[in-house]
Amino acid sequence: MAEQVISEPDSNLINQLNERSLSLWSSKPDSTIILANQAFEISKRNLYKAGEMRALGNLGIGYYEKGDYNKSIKSYNIAIAIADSLNDKSYIARMLSNLSMPYLALGAHNEALKNLYKSLALAEENNQFKTVAHANHNIGMVYHYQSKSEQAIQYYQKSLNIYEAAGDTTRSTFILGNMAHLYLKKKNFEKAKALYVQSLMLAEKQQNKKGVGNALQSLGAFYLEQGNIKEALSYLFKSKKIFHETGEGTEYLRLLDNLVACYLVLGDRTAASNYANENYKLASKQQQFYYMNTAAEQLSKLYEESGDYYAALDYFKKATLASDSLNSRQNKDALVRMEEKYRYQEDQKQAIFVHDMQLKRKNLVIYSAVVLIFVLIVIALLFASNIRQKRRINKILKETNDFFEEQNTILETSNHFKEQLLSLVAHDVRHPIASLQNVLYLFENKHLSSRDIQQLMSSCHHELSKLILLLDDLLLWVKLQLNYTLSQKIHFRLEDLLHPLLEIYRRKADDKKIQLKIENASDIIINADMEAISTVIRNLVHNAIKFSNLGDTICIYTSPATTNGRIRICIQDTGIGMSEEILEDIFTVPSEIRRSGTNHENGSGLGIQICMHYLQLENSKLMVESQQGKGTTFWFEIDLA
Repeated sequence: MAEQVISEPDSNLINQLNERSLSLWSSKPDSTIILANQAFEISKRNLYKAGEMRALGNLGIGYYEKGDYNKSIKSYNIAIAIADSLNDKSYIARMLSNLSMPYLALGAHNEALKNLYKSLALAEENNQFKTVAHANHNIGMVYHYQSKSEQAIQYYQKSLNIYEAAGDTTRSTFILGNMAHLYLKKKNFEKAKALYVQSLMLAEKQQNKKGVGNALQSLGAFYLEQGNIKEALSYLFKSKKIFHETGEGTEYLRLLDNLVACYLVLGDRTAASNYANENYKLASKQQQFYYMNTAAEQLSKLYEESGDYYAALDYFKKATLASDSLNSRQNKDALVRMEEKYRYQEDQKQAIFVHDMQLKRKNLVIYSAVVLIFVLIVIALLFASNIRQKRRINKILKETNDFFEEQNTILETSNHFKEQLLSLVAHDVRHPIASLQNVLYLFENKHLSSRDIQQLMSSCHHELSKLILLLDDLLLWVKLQLNYTLSQKIHFRLEDLLHPLLEIYRRKADDKKIQLKIENASDIIINADMEAISTVIRNLVHNAIKFSNLGDTICIYTSPATTNGRIRICIQDTGIGMSEEILEDIFTVPSEIRRSGTNHENGSGLGIQICMHYLQLENSKLMVESQQGKGTTFWFEIDLA
């Protein structure tokens, strides 16, 4: 096949690759992805849009089966965009139905339903009976996930009837299995078992490996619910073997969850712990936050029962993080929908504006033509006036566009900063408190020895100390954002500011045998807000001590500025310096550039942002030069008196 790809890049080969790719989605999703990528590359080279469209649709299916939902969504959306450019409404309907599934797996039920109803309307309009059946099945799955059993069963049955009427039973095994899950939840065991067995027999008849694996797992879960652990394990291990062969992602995580439940009932904590660990690792790799949360909770309880309270606390934190991430993702989905509505409104406003401008220009042309008939001189004057007017309008439009682009850049930077800040607060505030809460719980229930209490309280004291530093910096940053701080410029000697300030950090510097120096600062009088400049230098000196080694030197000195009437103030250290990657983000992203100091000192990541805000009040900017392993120099320019 590889030789064919190189020697015969034509539409027939592309169609063959796409057909073969699609035929393997349920049994060999890895092969689906490989063949679809080949078809896509050849289609792109030959400008064959229909081939690109189908290859991207197959990639969406393959990535979904492997549990890579974000790549699946991206592939489907690009396929839909190409189908729209080709006016292929039938393919759009199919892809919209498929697109609902990764959204459903990520918990975005509203987004899934929105795409399904669009798919249903298009499919019914174009008499696509199989797509109508597929959309009905997926709507049933949304209601299934929302625990609306009766509505889910109605949609499943409707989908099953349409497929069978069209002579297609390839989907029946999955639909029967989903209906069985709901009857099991309703405690109608006889009906559930009959549907599971029917699903398994149909999958085996069709040689549908994925269907067989799902049906075997479902029967295992059924016998687990009945308390027949031996029978449950028999079916689950058969299912496990098939999932290994097909490379199934999401269903394999559910299988591991069922195996943990079986071994917990049997009292085999070792086996339960092994499967829970495997589940957590795979779920973390796939970013399946639901299974990360459940596996971490299981491991936390297992370690607590075995007396390993440190491991129990660690997995409790991981479970909490996974739960927070799941909720955060749902919030992000809501934000995406709000942004889409906002963009639509803005596009509408822009269209109205362009239309109005076109009308004005049209009226102007008509008026000029009428005047041209009667008075040539007046035409010339109006023509000249019109040129000047257009120039003014163009100049105004350009200035307006430049202004909005600048504002958009500022807003995007601000939104990104605030998003990172919220993430920082959610992580650094929540987890010290959660840790203290769990330590108090262990202490209250007398699970800890005196030595354990001393170690854990020391750890909590360290984390709460970091929390206080974070809150101090955060409150100062909020104060700046709310414009409570106004610049109050006065004349003062720079030396009068620097000597008391260095005394504050003298002890910290002595602990690391760091030499603090002041050079070229005598008789320099500056005109600025003394508190603002003190805060900036204090933060920069603090950082310099934090990232310096034993015996290093920190020097505050002045040098001529690039602008007349100003002086440059520099804070230079011979510490560990910064890499190019850190330098690129240091002024924009607070949480990602936080590093521990040379003695493992921690910080909030807000110090640089506070410096930047205070320097803005002084019409100045913070600049930096650094080389890893050779030190760092921060500087800014300020007005002389």
